Amino acid sequence: MSSDVQRKMGHGALWMVLFKLTERSLGLISTLILVRLLSPADFGITAMAGSFIFMAEMLTALGFDVALIQKQDATDEHYHTAWTCNVLTGFSITVLMLAAATWIAGFYNQPELFWVVCALALGPLISGCENIGVVAFRKDMRFRREFAFQLSRKVIGFVVVVPLAYYLRNYWALVAGILASKLAGTITSYLAHPFRPRLSLIKVRGLLGFSKWLLINNFVCFLKERSSDFVIGRVLGAAPLGVYSISYEIAFMPTSELSAPINRALLPGFARIAHESDAMRAAYTSALGILALIAVPVATGIYTIAPYLVPTVLGPKWLAAVPLIEILAFNGGLLLFHSSICTVIIANGHPDRVTKTNGLYVLMMLILFALLIPSYGLTGGAYGVLVASILSTPIYLSQVRRSVGVAPSVFLGAAARPVVAALAMALLVRWMLPEWTPARDLAVSIGWMIGGIMLGVFAYTAAIMLLWLAAGRPAGAERVVFERLRQRFVKRGATPASTS
Repeated sequence: MSSDVQRKMGHGALWMVLFKLTERSLGLISTLILVRLLSPADFGITAMAGSFIFMAEMLTALGFDVALIQKQDATDEHYHTAWTCNVLTGFSITVLMLAAATWIAGFYNQPELFWVVCALALGPLISGCENIGVVAFRKDMRFRREFAFQLSRKVIGFVVVVPLAYYLRNYWALVAGILASKLAGTITSYLAHPFRPRLSLIKVRGLLGFSKWLLINNFVCFLKERSSDFVIGRVLGAAPLGVYSISYEIAFMPTSELSAPINRALLPGFARIAHESDAMRAAYTSALGILALIAVPVATGIYTIAPYLVPTVLGPKWLAAVPLIEILAFNGGLLLFHSSICTVIIANGHPDRVTKTNGLYVLMMLILFALLIPSYGLTGGAYGVLVASILSTPIYLSQVRRSVGVAPSVFLGAAARPVVAALAMALLVRWMLPEWTPARDLAVSIGWMIGGIMLGVFAYTAAIMLLWLAAGRPAGAERVVFERLRQRFVKRGATPASTS
């Protein structure tokens, strides 16, 4: 049972990473176009409006999808109840945001925010009507169907936002893209799954028993990810907030593009083997090694090429993002481990521990924001996030040991070789790359950036293999990757002989 689940978890993680890479490719193309057509203030206006709506969603997000996945014996009535609650919640948020639009515009002292909030307020109602049946894709570990469903909404959002950006040249293109993506998700959810929900609240008490902690945790996670929007937007204004938002998005690619989809795939697998403690620890240790092997060099690589990445890809008007990306990239690497810890603890049935630990993180971060942002601006905000992550990491490690029995030494073992190899890569690439100057030709800058990326990939691969061989080729992520590659090459080499 547990070996089959682990195999499906591995396949699911690959599908979810493939989705995120595809989604990010669309998002990257979209961002490259939008940052040259729109101003930092346009991104800041959208972030200001979205911050309050997202907060309202987190305040009312009961996490019924996670509850349905964790509850292995869920019936159709549980699904009907979850859908009904989602619809009622979405409607309530829409009405609340419409009523609060004037106050939100006044809070940021941005009159144009009123209509932006009114438009984006429709998003929660649209998303609330999404077919709850698609949760079964993850619960039954049918990740190929999940991949197709999730990708469809992103493609439609991309198709809408880019032409509108050319035509409008303002933040309304971003607003239209957000709403189009949500509407596409709701429509395709009914095309993707035959389940047809109906109004019902019969099982609400049973679902709330697990979801009440997820509700609190979602709000805490919102503060963890988005409290900077309120503080920076209020203290520094729309344009600095736009710079910070883009910096945050780029720097957190390891977390959002790798750990998030992998955790999405691992959660249902962990939930199935939660009663098998040895299998749970083995599966988590294996997943942790793969995450570290990939995400640590990605985070370090973003830091390393940031001086070329920003002016070359985003344009000279975004140069203020360089130091922010350099700081936040390392924070993204730490949050990778935090998110994996939260996933395994929730799957093991302890969402309250995740909520309390995230709450301590938020408290530290808000204190640091109050101390650093007024004096050091955007850089102070970035350092506040990083220091909060560093200080809270021992707390997360103690919680996963308490809940699952995974010792901190497991994390150190998983991260040790990737960290050393990534540091060697960063030193080599930074030494080889000349300093970027505004006078440098764009084509030459692109060439240096691509060369730096290729050198980084080669240097990290060589360093990680040398470290693994020097350690005596121990069991771990490197061996898993090596064996997969060896089997693939052996299989390809054996194909002609078998057919002759």
